[in-house]
Amino acid sequence: MIRTTMLMVVLVGVLCLATPASADFCLQMSGELSGDLGFFRFKANFPKKAGEITALHGRVAGLSPAFGTATRAKDGTYIEIAATFFADAEQGQFDVSLTGPGFTAGSGGAEYGSYGVDQSVTVAVVGCEMEP
Repeated sequence: MIRTTMLMVVLVGVLCLATPASADFCLQMSGELSGDLGFFRFKANFPKKAGEITALHGRVAGLSPAFGTATRAKDGTYIEIAATFFADAEQGQFDVSLTGPGFTAGSGGAEYGSYGVDQSVTVAVVGCEMEP
């Protein structure tokens, strides 16, 4: 009994160490692409090393699909995030760069569906508890 319990404890410990942690991060756009339509949640971490690329899978406006990549510049000074998303049966894209300490804010461009929204946007990394 004690041997089985010890084996289970070791097995659970090994499984916890073998599974890498992944955190969600959320972005809020401002401008025409704002509010619910400007809120993105991705299940990934920012790239940590210069030149690293991370695949992004997430959602926009609470439940519509979004996917793309986050790339840390080779000189490590910014992170570029580009994604395609589908909301309200319309397709959109954005390409933004996060700069400064902690990569928490930036700007770029966005385009959404037949509304003709093709404009500059600002973006901030926000807490995911704000998700619509």
